[in-house]
Amino acid sequence: MEQLTESPQTATLKVLVIDDNEAHAEGLAELLGLAGFEATHVLTGAEGIETARRLSVDAVLLDMNLPDMNGFEVCRRLRRDPQTTNIAVVFHTAQGSVPGARHEGDAFLTYPVAMSEVYSVIRASVERRKNRFGKIVEWPA
Repeated sequence: MEQLTESPQTATLKVLVIDDNEAHAEGLAELLGLAGFEATHVLTGAEGIETARRLSVDAVLLDMNLPDMNGFEVCRRLRRDPQTTNIAVVFHTAQGSVPGARHEGDAFLTYPVAMSEVYSVIRASVERRKNRFGKIVEWPA
């Protein structure tokens, strides 16, 4: 169920949406694309881990509740893999506060949230990881 959405603007930040709600995942990827990100979506944790590795994404917008594993496990696996360790992980959920989420990922969002906040949190999270790991990133216009 992978779909790539690219803006006519310079889409240099690659974001992977991992969410088991297909309509939500597609909608987020589409809105991210319209905002100048290169966005892809998948529906399971296993697909997300494989896709993050294959596409060398900059950030993952990660649902906490997935059918095959929870968001914490996806994040741990991304952090343990040298190929994906510097990906910014932004958790998102509609269930409110999740203990430990702030310690596992780079940011935590509770829906409903304004898309402008989602964009800025993703950019800030990628920037923090870039500063930490020395990765060069160009921002979408």
